[in-house]
Amino acid sequence: MLVDVETRRPIDLLPDREADTLAAWLAERPGIEIICRDRAPFFAEGATRGAPQALQVADRWHLWHNLGEAAEKCAYQHRGCLRAAPARPEEPQEEAEPAALSPWPTGHRFAERTRAKHATIHALLAAGHSKRSVARQLGMTLNTILHFSRATTPEEMFTGQWQSRATRLDAYKPYLDQRWQEGCTNAWKLWEEIKKQGYPRG
Repeated sequence: MLVDVETRRPIDLLPDREADTLAAWLAERPGIEIICRDRAPFFAEGATRGAPQALQVADRWHLWHNLGEAAEKCAYQHRGCLRAAPARPEEPQEEAEPAALSPWPTGHRFAERTRAKHATIHALLAAGHSKRSVARQLGMTLNTILHFSRATTPEEMFTGQWQSRATRLDAYKPYLDQRWQEGCTNAWKLWEEIKKQGYPRG
């Protein structure tokens, strides 16, 4: 569904989610200046080919959704940095449960969402739907569906998530930790500071 972001009214309904279809629709309307879209690759490709003059931006819902998931992953990755509240003197200190060390604890929102997606995708595939059809039905990219379909269990989806992999940010983490301890918690300001030091990314 295509919506005019100024009037918030639907203006057209495309027959599919293919880049060619979107590109053709945009090419017939050369006056379009801004395209607000999600991160699906076919939208990006179709918008680039159909309206190369237009500025492509992310919509507010997807920005908040993506930020929320990124913040949740980051907080969970650094859960070991959080200090446990001291036990009350009158209460015996309980040993930490082994499950707390698991990267996939029951009840963790991101883990449960992944399990639900995995179950839904595998159920649709088992019912005879094609991967492309599942992607359309669930509003996901084909690559995401392929990634989930290859995993026999949802726990396999954890591979590579929240791991201590080397990143381009590693060299700047001591500086960021120091600035954070000094009270600078503005992400934009911190980014500007490490950018001056050579950090190459956004």
